[in-house]
Amino acid sequence: MRQFICIHPIYIMEPHSVELPRKILMGRGVSGRMLELCKQLRIMGRPLVLADSVTKKIAGDKIFQSLKNLDARMEIVKEATVQEVARISRIAGPIDAVISVGGGSVIDVGKAVSEKKGADFICVPTAPSHDGIVSSIASLRHGKKKISVSGRMPLAIVADTKILKSAPKRLIASGYADAVSNITAIHDWKLARKREYYSEYAAELGLLAAKKAMRSANMIRQGSERGIRNLMEALITSSIAMTIAGSSRPASGAEHAISHVLESQGSKALHGEQCGVASIVTACLQGQDWWRIRDALRKGGAPVTAKQLGVKREKFLLAIVKAKNYRERYTILNEKDVDLKKAEKACRDTGVC
Repeated sequence: MRQFICIHPIYIMEPHSVELPRKILMGRGVSGRMLELCKQLRIMGRPLVLADSVTKKIAGDKIFQSLKNLDARMEIVKEATVQEVARISRIAGPIDAVISVGGGSVIDVGKAVSEKKGADFICVPTAPSHDGIVSSIASLRHGKKKISVSGRMPLAIVADTKILKSAPKRLIASGYADAVSNITAIHDWKLARKREYYSEYAAELGLLAAKKAMRSANMIRQGSERGIRNLMEALITSSIAMTIAGSSRPASGAEHAISHVLESQGSKALHGEQCGVASIVTACLQGQDWWRIRDALRKGGAPVTAKQLGVKREKFLLAIVKAKNYRERYTILNEKDVDLKKAEKACRDTGVC
């Protein structure tokens, strides 16, 4: 008796290079070891320290002072734009390394400047607010639109838990929500596996990051050092998953597309906050247990409604409808051809708006 096996077509990914940090320093006070780290990495001169007006006082000045013997320079990042990258690259002069001390904007500008200057990049996050830490992609504004540009993969990450623990609770909750939203992102990636490359290993890492964060929700909300360390580990794991996948797929699906549209509409909510709320609706559309995501977000102190984001119902619904065409990436929004009626039902069912 003959047996016929149906083999679904599998997308074969083009060869890509996986580059990971050489050093990850994590723990209380590790930002004070920057000179030692630079010597270990053979960075012997001309580092450029980047910070914004706030993170300069938190850790930037201290790191800059510790590197004065290496002929260090310092610049203040005003905004995460293509123009700001060009400005800093122009005035920086010859540099051997860029050290970004700050949040998403400072880190993204640092990635792009280091790539432009052919310099090493060291990342010193001051808040566990997003999972782009170990990514070589920089998210910058170009006019009214946010674009992704090629940046430099961090040679090292310095995660000082004393500094991270002191970050505003809202930033911590945003990073937590960003990690939780991996659940819907990976579901969307599976939907697209016949259209693009899918890595089971990268997907498992992305889910591991979400589960690690969710198991630590109480400690994260309380701001305990153990909880913040667990969150930081989850965000780094999520970043590594994206690096292995060769794209942001393990951590970016319909929920991120909705967030990007909200940003383009002028939303003042944080990236992770928006992704978290959008992941509740996305999970509902996917047929997942959306209440599990909602309850996890609440437990970690993150918003669960459009109102808590400061976004009007009409704008949130419009963002869901527009998101399926925001970029060429297949998600549940395309699978179900989500229109205003379907968006309204999902938001009503979940209580998001």
